[in-house]
Amino acid sequence: MAKSDWHAEDIKAAIRKTGVTLTALALQHGWSESAVRHALRRAWPEVEAVIARHLGRQPQDIWPSRYRADGLPLTQSTTRHNKTGRLHSHRQINM
Repeated sequence: MAKSDWHAEDIKAAIRKTGVTLTALALQHGWSESAVRHALRRAWPEVEAVIARHLGRQPQDIWPSRYRADGLPLTQSTTRHNKTGRLHSHRQINM
């Protein structure tokens, strides 16, 4: 049985329960204020790793649809995201 991704509201609530806001979590790691919110809606492995680590989880536990069984992301940036939080183009990895 395939596991489903956590709902974005559940992720937000889990972060807030740690006493941290989404904005604060992003800023603590040098990301733009909206970086965490973007990662809730679309794949962004670098930010997903920050969220998962903050929650004491692995990214594939939170977003199984975005990761392979071995924990590698299904998408990979063709260019790295910069710290301003700008989203760059992505390409699908076919494995």
